[in-house]
Amino acid sequence: MNDNSDLLAYAKNSSIGTDVQDAPEQTGNFDFEEYSVEVTHDTSDVDAAFGIVTTGFEPLEVTESGSKITGYITTSHRNVVRLGTYVIVPYGDENLFARIWKLQYQQQFEVDDATEIHSRRMLKSNTTAELDYKFLAYLEPICILYEQSPGNEDSLTRRMADRIPRPNTPILPVTEKLKIQTGLNIPREGIFLGHLSVGGEVVRTLASPPTVPYYLRNDYSMGDPLIFRHMLICGSTGTGKTFLTKNILRQFMSPDNRYNVRDTGDGSKKKLRPCVVIMDPQDEYSQFLEDNPEITSSDEHNMHSEDVEFGGVPSTKTFVAKVDGHSYNGRSRAQQVEFTIPFEMVRNNSWLIAAAGLTELQGIGLELLLEDFFKRPGAHTYGGFIDHISDEGVRGSYVDNGKVHEASYDGLVRKVKNNSFKRVFDQPATPITEMLADIFKEGQVCVFPTEYISSTRIRDLITLTLMTVAVDNKLNTSGDTVVKETPLILVLDEAHRYLARGSGEHSKRIISKFADAARQGRKEGLGLFLITQDPQDIDDTVFKQINSRVILNLSNDAAISAMKVKKEYETRIPYLKKGQMIIQSPDNSDIVEIIGLSSCVVKHV
Repeated sequence: MNDNSDLLAYAKNSSIGTDVQDAPEQTGNFDFEEYSVEVTHDTSDVDAAFGIVTTGFEPLEVTESGSKITGYITTSHRNVVRLGTYVIVPYGDENLFARIWKLQYQQQFEVDDATEIHSRRMLKSNTTAELDYKFLAYLEPICILYEQSPGNEDSLTRRMADRIPRPNTPILPVTEKLKIQTGLNIPREGIFLGHLSVGGEVVRTLASPPTVPYYLRNDYSMGDPLIFRHMLICGSTGTGKTFLTKNILRQFMSPDNRYNVRDTGDGSKKKLRPCVVIMDPQDEYSQFLEDNPEITSSDEHNMHSEDVEFGGVPSTKTFVAKVDGHSYNGRSRAQQVEFTIPFEMVRNNSWLIAAAGLTELQGIGLELLLEDFFKRPGAHTYGGFIDHISDEGVRGSYVDNGKVHEASYDGLVRKVKNNSFKRVFDQPATPITEMLADIFKEGQVCVFPTEYISSTRIRDLITLTLMTVAVDNKLNTSGDTVVKETPLILVLDEAHRYLARGSGEHSKRIISKFADAARQGRKEGLGLFLITQDPQDIDDTVFKQINSRVILNLSNDAAISAMKVKKEYETRIPYLKKGQMIIQSPDNSDIVEIIGLSSCVVKHV
């Protein structure tokens, strides 16, 4: 039998098309039975598909502990696929939402390209075609997307990836904003932080506007708003921390943004706008009052479309500490109010004048001296206290009676008798303890600049005093009613200076106070907003209570390690450009990369 008759016999008796026993007799030309394909996805997206799921290299596998899903990327789409790209793999009734975590080239044909001859040839004329190589993308399943009510897009939700995709299923780009937000568990409204991005490129969809906004949950649908579980912004110098902070804080000052307040006892339920208190060590937040003249009409249109608040806050006030020999001549055009720190505050906060570093015995002696001093009638000023402990008769009574050792007494007097304290306490201005209703006011931005003060000790004393006033009144049952009933966002720049791990009594008191604030802030309506370039220095008792962390570029290995993000995101941190950030907020969304606004929503110079 010749070759042709062999082929005819094979075709006639093969299982392709018909069974052998049912095959009709054919004596001449014949036609193969038409091959039909079961379509399980919308073929209208075939041109947009990155490629297909394949089993040509590793078996498809989905387990509770991991998965192996490999895709072949077609030559026309290889230049647009990046690490971290989000994709959809359709099942028909549901979709697998995944991200690309690994890219790989493999040779299409067996060839040894690691030779001297081949390398020289390619250096002179690289004629390699993309078709000569297989471009593979490895997918990390994030979730399954499905509609709880079929046909109703608003019912789209997600569950764990519990299905395996079919081989040869297309891998599609995600072009629907709702699918991306649902797939990454991003709230559809809230406090705007930026736009979703991958590798520094903004993710775009077919919606208008095409960007995917990232919001921080700001309602009570799943518990308290996340600002009351605290927020941290960290980044190296020059990465745009202040720019970003202004943009975020401005969102909290929306006229419609209100939070529940403590029950006043009359059964009424009130919702109030927050008060934002900013510790401003570099005079960078003082222009919160003013609009940014560089915002264009196009910027305004885009901001309106995504509910982004912009423009100065008219209720901004600048509170200036009266310090002998220093005056504030900063950038603020807002109303300026002077205040002083009364020495009376030291009665319950002896650490305010222990910043010079007292020994344990000196600390005990100081407590005793202060207790006796405040029992005396009359005004209790810093000057009066210094005169009191400098009196030889007073010294003798403590030393001779063995209450305080002679060396400890003389040492603490030298440390407490300090010109810095003299310049701060009891200056000719309204005591801050009498201004609580003016400071902690609903819907107000209160900026406390300290840049005009040359002494670091005085600046720290003022900042720590203000934080103490806010935290103590918020947490103590006997705190001022105005403070307790006002939702408060306490913004602390250079947080590492005040919340660093330390062995001194001063550091322990501050850390203990803020650890309490971090733990109780949620129920008391107190949100800590910390800004730092050294997150590794913040004490763990405070750091662990921070739920939302915004990570800008960090070059310090210790700082990067302290953030404890997934390895694939950790490696990106040193390469983040200005405006790029990684958001780690487990109660808000999956960890993602976003890009902030290119314009500041208030004036920024």
